[in-house]
Amino acid sequence: MTAEVVPPVVGLTGLHNFRDVGGLPAGPGQRVRAGRVYRSDALHRMTADDVVTVRTLGLAAVVDLRAPDEIAHVGTGRIDGLGARYHNLPTRPAVLGADAPVAGPATAPERYLGYLDEGPGCFTGLARLLADPAATPLVFFCNAGKDRTGVAAAMVLGILGVPDDSIAADYARTQAALDAIQAASRRDYPADVRAWRNLSPDMAHARAETMHAFLGLLRARHGDWAGYLAGHGVDHTTLTAMRANLLEPDPDPDPDPDPDPREAADHDQR
Repeated sequence: MTAEVVPPVVGLTGLHNFRDVGGLPAGPGQRVRAGRVYRSDALHRMTADDVVTVRTLGLAAVVDLRAPDEIAHVGTGRIDGLGARYHNLPTRPAVLGADAPVAGPATAPERYLGYLDEGPGCFTGLARLLADPAATPLVFFCNAGKDRTGVAAAMVLGILGVPDDSIAADYARTQAALDAIQAASRRDYPADVRAWRNLSPDMAHARAETMHAFLGLLRARHGDWAGYLAGHGVDHTTLTAMRANLLEPDPDPDPDPDPDPREAADHDQR
């Protein structure tokens, strides 16, 4: 990913990982449209000045990927001040309480694959929102903006035809913000979060190889993102509308593009 297509981080005080995914290459002659989709760490940490800054983005929708019991514990902060419609689309049914699944020895990629089983409504709901121009600009977020948000971002970018290397590089950008995010998490959450027990060592980092491994598991289990979403009721019409809403011509395309052959084959089938 070249410097010209690295999406910008929005400079905020209470947040450390709020960024536009626009500008990423999305197949021959296309790129992700800027100012349509943002990803972030927990928006409840916005300061009053942050709200003023984020309001300038004109958000139509805010998608909270956190579990209901998690939201009940940490709250939503100043999200209502954004003037956007709020949606809770959790990837996991619970995080803190007795109903929360306890992490086992699974690796980060295996844990990410588990989100697809635990919270399909998160991914189908996000796809449907992004297919609706009236619901964008949109931001989605969890606590760190790394794991749940990282998988959701992979789904969005994968459907748009962004190559795996760019998806993995976008995921890995969170690494630079992890120290600050983890410090904020320690202030917000109890020392023992049930769903965060016994995490595998790779969950402590945001490395490109983790995302590549997850995408390999996704394909082995579901074929591709379109196959996963179709299995949960999202049809090609919705995905086509999503692409129409979020893609634009690339004014400076790579003269010798090297798209992911798996993504190219997927698009040919559609």
